[in-house]
Amino acid sequence: MYGPTLRGQLALMRAPRIEEAATMSAWFEDLEVTATILRRFPPGLGEEEDWLRRMATDPASILWAVEHEGRLVGTTGVHGIDWHSGHGTTGLVLGDKSVWGRGLAREVMSMRTRFLFCETTLRSLRSGYLDGNLASAKAQAGAGYREVGRWHEAYFRGGEWRDHVLTEVRRQDWEAANPD
Repeated sequence: MYGPTLRGQLALMRAPRIEEAATMSAWFEDLEVTATILRRFPPGLGEEEDWLRRMATDPASILWAVEHEGRLVGTTGVHGIDWHSGHGTTGLVLGDKSVWGRGLAREVMSMRTRFLFCETTLRSLRSGYLDGNLASAKAQAGAGYREVGRWHEAYFRGGEWRDHVLTEVRRQDWEAANPD
């Protein structure tokens, strides 16, 4: 399903639109964008459109488009939600490199976490990043995620094997750090 509109200082999170599939697919054509995420090869336009349609009706996912200054710059969401056990796996792609390094990722992760812990029954959010992705490590830590393990030499990037650093933020820890 698509998430409701959430507004921050830097970002607007809103429902994605099918006509944005071409922009989203193009992000994955840039090796600099895919160097630090799990997806390595770009989807075709039809594949991206199909994915957006599936996400719109998937009860185990919540997806948002991310805008900055009125333009689409990324997507974020939680997938593989186990509503019974109260956990899901989060992700974020900022495909527009012009917004990198501006604090957008941290704000989006924080807004997403606040929504999921204040408006749903989820009690644990899982995520991760490829070792060496300092921007993601910093943004996740800023949103309350902590390292809980590693899959060693899990992905091949830039001529070397990289660990997949596993992270998690738990509702009880987030609530203790965000008492308002």
